Amino acid sequence: MAWDQGPYPVLDGLVQEIGLDDAPRVIREQKIDCIYSLFQEYDPRLFAPATGAIEHDISTLLRVLLLERQRGGFDAPIVRHWGFDIHQLDPDVAGALDAHIFCNREKFVYFTERASQGGAGLDAFRACKVIAFMDSDRPKGEFINDDFAPRLSDSDGEIHTVCIGRPFGIDYLAAARHGIHVHLYGNNYDDPFEANAREVPTTGTRDDATRLRRFVHVHSSLQTIGASWSEVQRTKAQWVREFSQYDAGWSYIGDPIPWKPLENRAAIPNRLSTYVLAGIPIITDRRAGFYRYHEPHRLGVAIDLDGGYRALREQLESERRSRAGAASARRERSGYSFARWLTAASEPGRGCFGCFDQAREVLDSRLCFRVYNTKKMTTVASAPRLL
Repeated sequence: MAWDQGPYPVLDGLVQEIGLDDAPRVIREQKIDCIYSLFQEYDPRLFAPATGAIEHDISTLLRVLLLERQRGGFDAPIVRHWGFDIHQLDPDVAGALDAHIFCNREKFVYFTERASQGGAGLDAFRACKVIAFMDSDRPKGEFINDDFAPRLSDSDGEIHTVCIGRPFGIDYLAAARHGIHVHLYGNNYDDPFEANAREVPTTGTRDDATRLRRFVHVHSSLQTIGASWSEVQRTKAQWVREFSQYDAGWSYIGDPIPWKPLENRAAIPNRLSTYVLAGIPIITDRRAGFYRYHEPHRLGVAIDLDGGYRALREQLESERRSRAGAASARRERSGYSFARWLTAASEPGRGCFGCFDQAREVLDSRLCFRVYNTKKMTTVASAPRLL
């Protein structure tokens, strides 16, 4: 997407940039244990211009690496971590990978379910023996600090909520009428006033306008785009102090984008990992079978917007008195970092390292490799169907 196009000064001195022609030699000489491919795969119209020997098309990268491995250029398993936004893929390439990691089980169901049942009908993943699940939108462990701030509600007695990133479905006027402050931080890309104007009614009384001015607050974004690593560290080190002053955060309410029903079930809760990092619960609407509803409940941090904003106010008052959701968030946050998941191995195949080990076993067991010499791309919407 637009904010993913680089440049990436955050990687300076930390990541070795390798041209595709040199990749097999580097993998071989540096004895790379596993090739891990992350994360989204967008429509090429969203790609940044190619720079030198750096290839941006993920399927092209993987296809060339599979060919080079087949020729004996290196010996390492190739694992693909599929994000939520997968606009296209090469089914032959996907079928040749040694392991797949999906952002959640619901996304895997959408990919593999029959078209007649609302899925994408992809059979490229069915033959793979190694499947794991992880939402990789998790914070780096070093930013999970204990720099908690006093809560605003403890000083003024009013409810204060926060929305980080893109706000979807928040009824600002209903919140204001029930005395709920909404603090908006934005994503440092979309215009915060334009993005929020969609959710503000075009008609209302003068009292409503006064309420909105009092209860809706727009803050400078703490998202980092085009920053150096030291700048990212300074900014994200502030996240706990900045966001822990609120009583709860907002997930997506309703359907932010008209996804197909099965894909809609896989949507990631808005900024869940950041709210957990800050030690606050998350407001979500009740949606049985939806990842963005069940994951906050699994963590014990969910506050349901189920009976309207009056009922929400009552739940937030209860949370302000008990801090039960905040206690759950603080309990879960140390285990919700990216690195913690990578090293988790208490159950076979659950941790990423366990997934890599199994991918190695899959590669060692293969007797031959298929050759990929054509570029056969397909959009997920027009993928091969299972009848």
